[in-house]
Amino acid sequence: MSDRTKKTTAMGFFHMNGFVPSYRQATQFAREIGHVGSMLDVIDARLVTPPDSLKGHYPNNPSPWDQYYTTMSAEYVGMSTSGVKILIVAHGVGPMSNEKGVIDAYKLDPGGERELRGSGRITTEEFHKLESFHYGPVSIVELTPYMEERKYPFISMLQVSTAMLDPIIEARLGSRAAEYLQEHKRLALQFHQEEHGLDPEDDQYDPFIIKADSPSNCSYVHRDPEDGYAFAHLLSIGQISHASSNDYGKWPAWSCDVSPHGWGDGTRMFGVREGEISRIAKGPDASKLLLQHWRELMQDSRLSEAPEGPFVLMQMPDETWFTQTEKQGARVDTYEPEFEVVSMEKVGKPTKFYTESNYPVPIFRYDRREALAVLPEGINAYALVGEPSRTDSSDNPETCLVQGYRITINHKQRLINKKVLADDFDHMMGLQATKVT
Repeated sequence: MSDRTKKTTAMGFFHMNGFVPSYRQATQFAREIGHVGSMLDVIDARLVTPPDSLKGHYPNNPSPWDQYYTTMSAEYVGMSTSGVKILIVAHGVGPMSNEKGVIDAYKLDPGGERELRGSGRITTEEFHKLESFHYGPVSIVELTPYMEERKYPFISMLQVSTAMLDPIIEARLGSRAAEYLQEHKRLALQFHQEEHGLDPEDDQYDPFIIKADSPSNCSYVHRDPEDGYAFAHLLSIGQISHASSNDYGKWPAWSCDVSPHGWGDGTRMFGVREGEISRIAKGPDASKLLLQHWRELMQDSRLSEAPEGPFVLMQMPDETWFTQTEKQGARVDTYEPEFEVVSMEKVGKPTKFYTESNYPVPIFRYDRREALAVLPEGINAYALVGEPSRTDSSDNPETCLVQGYRITINHKQRLINKKVLADDFDHMMGLQATKVT
C-alpha cells in the first residue's frame, strides 16, 4: 500500500507560538479516540519507518527520522523520599500529561527569577507521587552515582556500546530503547558504508549516535531545584544530523539528541489516531499555504484608499508580485505577502546599500532606512536584488543591491495574516495537500 493510500494515523504540528497551539492542533487531529504523541510513539514510528535517504531530508514529506518532535513524555529531577537526587521519566502519565499540567509546570516560578519561556517545576509532593508510581509506571535513575561514573555527563555524544548501558537513555527512549539503538546503529553503519567506505564486514566499528542533554537553563550537574520543588520538562527528540567533531572519530556522527524541552524552544507536537503508527505526516504550514493558495485566501481589506508605503516587495511561486507585511526595526524581512501589486515600474538602477545591523548569521538583517537612503525620490517600493555579501568594513559589515519601484496595489483586498491562518486548524487542513482519511 503506497503512502498516498495509507490512512494517516499521526501528524505533526509546528506552531510559531509554541506549545499551546501546537498541542491543541495535535489534539484536534487525534480526536477523542487518539492522543498527543509521547516518546514511545516516536520510537515506534522510527522502528517501522526507515528514513527515505541516509544523506538528507525530505522537508515536504519527512520520515520520523527527519523531524524533531516535542512529546508528552516528561522528565523530573528532585530529591527522593529517602533524600537522594533522582531523575524520573514518565511517558504520557503524571502531572504533565495534559495541557494544563504542562502550562502549570512551566509557569511555576518558586524563585521569582524565571519567566514562562524557561524551565519547569512541580512541587515535591507531586514528585513523590511520581516516585511511588501513583500515576502509573515510571523509570527512576539515581543521579549522583550516574554523574560520578561519567566524565562528562549530559554533554558527550554516546557510542552505541555506551548508550546501550546508559540508564537515562533507556528511561527517555522507553521500553524499546535497546531495539531502537540497534536500528539506529544499523542505519549509521549503512550511512558510513555508503558515504565513507566503511568495510561492511567490519563489525568492530562503534558509531556515535545519540546525546542525552540536560536542560540548557538548569543543568542537572551544577544546579539543584529549589526547596519544595523538582525540575520538570517535556522531552524532545531531534532529527538525524551529521554532527562533526574530533571527538566523534574521522567521520561525522549520524546522530540525534534526546533532551528536556525549554518553554521557548521550537515546538512540534504530533497527534496519533487509533491504529498502527508509521510515518508521522507533516501538518499544514501556514507560510507555504499562503504562497500556494493566495487567490483563495484574499479578504476584504476594508480600506478606503491605498497605504502610501514604502513597501518591501516579494514574488509568489507563480511570479505574482506582492508587498510584504511591514517589519519593525533592524530585522529580517517578513516575507509575509499582504497586497497584490497590479502595476510596477523600475525607478533608477540597482544600488548598493550597507548595513551595520546584521551580525554573523546566515539570515540578512537590516533597517529599511538603510535601503531607502540610497534610493531615488519618487519610489514607493523596493526589492532586494541578488544575495547579500560581506565587506571588509567593521562599521558596515554587509551589503546588498536594492532596486526601487513605483507601484500600485489592489488595496481593496488583503491576504489573510499568517498568524490568523496558523490558528485556524480546519481552514489549514482543508487546504492541506495531504488528504487525511
